[in-house]
Amino acid sequence: MITDYAYLYMYMESGWVEVTTVLFLVTAVIFSLLFIKEHDFTAHAWFKYWILLLIFGTVYFAGEEISWGQHFFGWETPDAWQAINDQQETNLHNTSAIFDQIPRTLLSIAAIVGGILVPLFRKISNKYPDSTSIHFWLWPTYACLPVAVLSVFVGWYEDVYEILAIELPTVLDIRSGEVKESLLALFILMYVLSIWYRNRNLDSD
Repeated sequence: MITDYAYLYMYMESGWVEVTTVLFLVTAVIFSLLFIKEHDFTAHAWFKYWILLLIFGTVYFAGEEISWGQHFFGWETPDAWQAINDQQETNLHNTSAIFDQIPRTLLSIAAIVGGILVPLFRKISNKYPDSTSIHFWLWPTYACLPVAVLSVFVGWYEDVYEILAIELPTVLDIRSGEVKESLLALFILMYVLSIWYRNRNLDSD
């Protein structure tokens, strides 16, 4: 069973799940910047803006996850911000669904479509684009499939327990929402690493 001590350090603010999520995201930003530095965007100039958009979204994800540093440095939330923030933190995602559920839903859809459906379609159709195609760079590869599947199905049993009106055992109470966020962050990292790795392999040919 999960003790109160383990629960605190694994799942609460500044616990290992949240810290790991931020580490995934920071690493993704670093390798995205490396990709921009190393890749020749002549053939697909707009793809650079896609990577920049990805960096922006990843920085936002990481910043919101730690309330832009409040979870580590512990500053007080201004009274005016406390009034509009559900958890009295200095972040946006607890103020409106626009900054919380919508981005999370879009990222989950990206994991399903890009991380699961596209790789499976390529496998079934046996169609793989070459490096001259934008599809070669834009879409995730099989490297993203396992974490995409995990991010979609993590915590599924919680819905079963809820439907059956049965109390969830403590050992299964993993705060699946937090774990899902961490898996989505890992999905972003795997996507970025797969792009960076493909580029490095082409350069070495």
